[in-house]
Amino acid sequence: MDAKQFVNKIRKDNQALFQASQINVKAYFDSKPAQEVLVEHFVGRMVNERMNMVEIANSIAAMPADTPTEELELLTRQAQDEARHFRMVKEVIEHMTGQPLDVAAAIAAEAAKPTAKGAGLLSKYGAETDPVALAAYQLVAEGRAEAVWNQMADCIDDEFISTSYAKIARDEGFHANIGGWKLEKLAQDEATQIRVETLVAKMRRDLFDISCRNTMEVAAAKELVAEAYGW
Repeated sequence: MDAKQFVNKIRKDNQALFQASQINVKAYFDSKPAQEVLVEHFVGRMVNERMNMVEIANSIAAMPADTPTEELELLTRQAQDEARHFRMVKEVIEHMTGQPLDVAAAIAAEAAKPTAKGAGLLSKYGAETDPVALAAYQLVAEGRAEAVWNQMADCIDDEFISTSYAKIARDEGFHANIGGWKLEKLAQDEATQIRVETLVAKMRRDLFDISCRNTMEVAAAKELVAEAYGW
């Protein structure tokens, strides 16, 4: 199939993961975690945004001199978005606690007792130096992030938090579109398409595991991905 059809197929096949992740997130928030538990949860998400910022910036720095300027502009915008998300989640935590957040201490505490993070897949799959892996990550992980942040925004009654997370969701959708745009340029041949399919299959499994570890593992979500992906 041509590259555009291929990318559209990946998008369609991602939907089960996105929906399953939303089911887990809704169940987590419906369980009404205590504020201190939610703060810890959001610290993990804050650190994940910082990791995304660093990894995307590293990938930009490693790009060859002939990288198209359009691509550099898109990825630089994404890195800035991730920095803004880092700040926004920090502000959400401060809004919840009513106190300034010691960011260095929070990051150190998260490192000592880390939560599962999608940003860790950038290093796992060598996305800093592999454009195919980076584009695949954006299409799958950032697309899932859009679904998850939107679900959180819907689940949270606090208007400040809900509005902040809806804004983050919109940015994540833009980042996923960068991945789709890049994959259409890269996945022009069968060998590359097979490689992308292999990568995204592994990423989907990793991301569902992250969803279950960070929120709740709901039977309906597990059944959904099992049916869609044969797990």
